[in-house]
Amino acid sequence: MVRFRLALIRFFLTALAHLPLRGLYVISDMLTPVVYHVVRYRRKLVRKNLTASFPEKTKAEIRRIERQFYRHFGSILMETIKLLHISDEELRRRVRFTNLDVFERLSTDKKPIFAYMGHYSNWEYIPSITLWCKPDLHVCQVYHPLSDKAMDAFMLHLRGRFNSLGIPQDETVRTILRRQAEGMHDILGLIADQRPPKPQHKEWISFLHQPTAIIVGGEHLGKRLQAHYIYAEMNVVRRGYYDIIVHELQPNPDESFSVSKQYMHLLEQTINKAPQYYLWTHNRWKWAQGEDGTLYRNR
Repeated sequence: MVRFRLALIRFFLTALAHLPLRGLYVISDMLTPVVYHVVRYRRKLVRKNLTASFPEKTKAEIRRIERQFYRHFGSILMETIKLLHISDEELRRRVRFTNLDVFERLSTDKKPIFAYMGHYSNWEYIPSITLWCKPDLHVCQVYHPLSDKAMDAFMLHLRGRFNSLGIPQDETVRTILRRQAEGMHDILGLIADQRPPKPQHKEWISFLHQPTAIIVGGEHLGKRLQAHYIYAEMNVVRRGYYDIIVHELQPNPDESFSVSKQYMHLLEQTINKAPQYYLWTHNRWKWAQGEDGTLYRNR
């Protein structure tokens, strides 16, 4: 049954991917009002997240950002589907990297590079960095397996567009250590702005005006491997065109989890510049911390 559903999903979405992006955007723009006004997909959560993140903005400003977000949300879904049928040449026109010399400099000693990124712009296009770099660099992406087995298999297939390796979250340490022992030179992509598992809510910062638990597992592993760290800041130039700025993150031995904190600070700056491009449907602040350190559900 899973194989049948997977084949059906691939057939339908691959047929859709043969349309030019402008055609996919027309479909997206037709569906966006339905998703926003009729289905109201996670609209309460989006408004709650925006209101808490930007307390200085009026209700009218929040709703304008909200509408812009849903339009962008439709765009990135169509752009992601397009990965099934898009040429390297077109991707090179649509995705540009700035400060790539930082990345090249960090690549010389063959140590792994941990690339931090957020759910901002269209993160699914960031692995296209392999089109710009040396062929001996391999992209690995840490991901959380989906409960739907057919969709999980499809997303792995889709994300393999740039010959990247999807690593289930629970297998990250074992896989990266094995690959390093085999002499592989990896870029490890970490989308590290999710809500960490409850038992790991140990490090908190202020992020978008809210106490926020941060994920520090990547930094733990990176320290063990003497990895380099970068933040891939992805900005929207115009619809379907992106500029990715490579920032080096420098560990500070006098501060706990300094890389993770630097990353979150830079991501916050990126979001503040154009908040409509962040993934506000994610329940990032499901849990809050009491004064005594205990966790409680944030309503």
